[in-house]
Amino acid sequence: MERFSHWLAWGVVALIVLFAGLNWQALTALTTLDLLVMQVQAPLGIVLLSMTAVFVALFLIATLYSRVSNLLEVRRMHKEVRNAQDMADRAEASRIEGLQHLIVTEFRMVNERISRIETALSDAGHDTPLVKLP
Repeated sequence: MERFSHWLAWGVVALIVLFAGLNWQALTALTTLDLLVMQVQAPLGIVLLSMTAVFVALFLIATLYSRVSNLLEVRRMHKEVRNAQDMADRAEASRIEGLQHLIVTEFRMVNERISRIETALSDAGHDTPLVKLP
């Protein structure tokens, strides 16, 4: 839709330029213009065409400003998302590290229990070794 509106806007500008070129004699014809405080002789078509050009230029500047501000906002949001992702990655790594520590501790405790049971069994005269966990 955005591309269509751009083509439409440029098409209208091209039609205005074509219209001005085809009717240049009428646009440059001198006429009396009333400016409330005085009257001047000037080509009305050129005055109106100049005003149209100023409005088009202002519209293009406003559009450019809007685009640049949108790009800056997207850049800022992208930076915030990247920071949030980094923070989430660090938190996840911390949780995984804590879980690893917990698992190692639990295995160590299980191995100690197995060792105590094996010692108790060997003291009781049983010769069947139990399997140790990693």
